[in-house]
Amino acid sequence: MKTNETLYLKSLNLQNFATFENQVINFDIKFNVIVGETGSGKSLILDALQIIFGARADKKLIRKNAEFASIEAVFSSNDSSIKKYFHDIGHPFEGDEVVVKRIIFANESSKSYLNFQSCSVSLLNAFAKRFVDLVGQFENQKLLSEDYQLILLDSYAGLDKDIHDYQVIYHQLFNFKKDLQELIQEKNLRAQREDYIRFQLEELEKLSPSIEDEIELQKKKDLVLNVEKRQQVLGSIASTISDDDVNLVDLIKSCLNRADKSNGIVSEEIMAKLYEVKALLEDVSYDLSKDLNATPEDENIDEIIDRLDTYQRLKRKFGGSTEEMIRTFTEFRGELNSFYMVDDKISLISKKIAEIESRCISFAEELHNVRITRAHALSQELTIKVQDLKMTGATLKFIVHKNDNLSNKGISKIEFIAETNPGEGFFKVKEIASGGELSRILLAVRQILSSNDTISVFLFDEIDTGIGGETAISIGKSLQSVASYSQVLAITHLPQIASFATQIINVSKTTKIIDEQPRTVSIIEQAKGSEREVFIRAMNPNV
Repeated sequence: MKTNETLYLKSLNLQNFATFENQVINFDIKFNVIVGETGSGKSLILDALQIIFGARADKKLIRKNAEFASIEAVFSSNDSSIKKYFHDIGHPFEGDEVVVKRIIFANESSKSYLNFQSCSVSLLNAFAKRFVDLVGQFENQKLLSEDYQLILLDSYAGLDKDIHDYQVIYHQLFNFKKDLQELIQEKNLRAQREDYIRFQLEELEKLSPSIEDEIELQKKKDLVLNVEKRQQVLGSIASTISDDDVNLVDLIKSCLNRADKSNGIVSEEIMAKLYEVKALLEDVSYDLSKDLNATPEDENIDEIIDRLDTYQRLKRKFGGSTEEMIRTFTEFRGELNSFYMVDDKISLISKKIAEIESRCISFAEELHNVRITRAHALSQELTIKVQDLKMTGATLKFIVHKNDNLSNKGISKIEFIAETNPGEGFFKVKEIASGGELSRILLAVRQILSSNDTISVFLFDEIDTGIGGETAISIGKSLQSVASYSQVLAITHLPQIASFATQIINVSKTTKIIDEQPRTVSIIEQAKGSEREVFIRAMNPNV
């Protein structure tokens, strides 16, 4: 067995599950084969395990007249890294047993438990992907997928951590490209709005509105348009103060002369006030004369009126008041600046993409070169293994090509080809391999990889399809080899394969009378060592 991340299936308890009434199956740590006549319930054991590992729990599997079916699997491990794994996912276990349970109810949803805590089916799926591998017809079909072939090569090449590190960088690149696309899309969507804002800002910036400017313009307009009236009013006042034959200044001067000649009758206080009045009148007379002689600033009245008309027009357009117009002006400038910020972001992200893409390409090139080297080694090793499995004369090759574009797997594209007969030429495996050949190829792959990966339990279904004789013996030896690293469970009809098992689990059917009705029940018998011979001979009645 492996020294790292070792986990093995200890027992399976089936209650009211199809033809199993209440049955406990104990498993050996190495090589277990499940045997029995067709229809005895062998495949139900793998069905139960698949449900344990997160497959859909079909209510049809509940035994007739039962309210529920229960499946409980007990795994065993003392490995510290496995304990840490279950602790990290929030389902720690005490001692050395990991317990997984699924209950299928007839009238409600099924329930899942991991180490006596409720859990999601997706969590069981994740657990299964890490520690369990089901090799059956579906898995054989996966072998035809280029993505799966690349996964196998990377596992063989020990690139799992490197692939993870590459994907971290690639996902950064992917996310930046996504952000860039969204920004470009945003910019395109805003283009029409930007044109509108620029047009409005052109009007507003030309006016450059302010409350003070509008007030000043109105004053200038009033000043220019009322010059004649102004001259009349100011002239009349000026004449009254100082220009007419009888005016206020002369009258005050006359008063002062009389007061001076009064020999002190007029007090100094009154005299001072008379002088003060005279001075004020002279100042007013001077200011009036100055204003009368002044001409309005050289302003074009048409320009003033035009600007005031623009104020009125834009106020109607942007809110009805100068304050609202100025607020809209500010908002437009802010929005336009945000468009400029999008351009800045696009420029910044584009530079970031170029930098990360360069790193990605370099990393992908390194992975590609390792894959080319290791693909050659895997091809040689796999060819030897399948020839041992009686695919005599067959040659298998993993060919690694370079893609033009990066993906989350790098720049490598894989082609899995085979020559089943010498000199006949190479073809893609998916075009020429039979179901039995695919099973043997996959078994050979598992045999090569089993000593290095995290898989602790291998379940082999339909491994003996279309074979017999020496081929079956070779497959039995290969399964035994896999069992030296990991626990193996295999369903077989062939005694040649069963003879290599550490334990044989025989499934048979019988009829019991339950509630006065005959009911079919599947029964389990287990045998190790010399006791296996009884079942092996039963599988080969001609011996």
